Amino acid sequence: MSVYEMATELGKKLSTTEEYQRVLDTQRAVAKDKEARSLVKEFQELQKSYQRMQMMGHQLTQENLDTLEQMEKKATVHPLVKAYLDAQSQFYEVVNEVNFKIQEGLKGIPSDPEPPTQGSCSCSSNDSGACGGSCSGC
Repeated sequence: MSVYEMATELGKKLSTTEEYQRVLDTQRAVAKDKEARSLVKEFQELQKSYQRMQMMGHQLTQENLDTLEQMEKKATVHPLVKAYLDAQSQFYEVVNEVNFKIQEGLKGIPSDPEPPTQGSCSCSSNDSGACGGSCSGC
């Protein structure tokens, strides 16, 4: 089996996890609610704008970070949005743990009982428009 086939199989396995299923369930709930959808879209657009700024070499200001944090707080007041972002965050933890295991395999490092916490945010957004976890500081 090629590495690409193994990667596809890994993706299929990840799609069956409880964490991923929770993301899909909460994503569908957000999609059905106009207010939640709007909050997620607004948050995603701001997040993407800041990510583009960083990719172009601009340093985010404290004002940018405060704006992002305020938008995140505004969005997470809505229970559907909060549930969705929490579900995404939990799924990203699984993906990060899987990535840690891959790195172990590449480096030949023996497995630790727990992978180190990254301390960074999961600023990956998807088609529904939400960030995975707290993004203040991205």
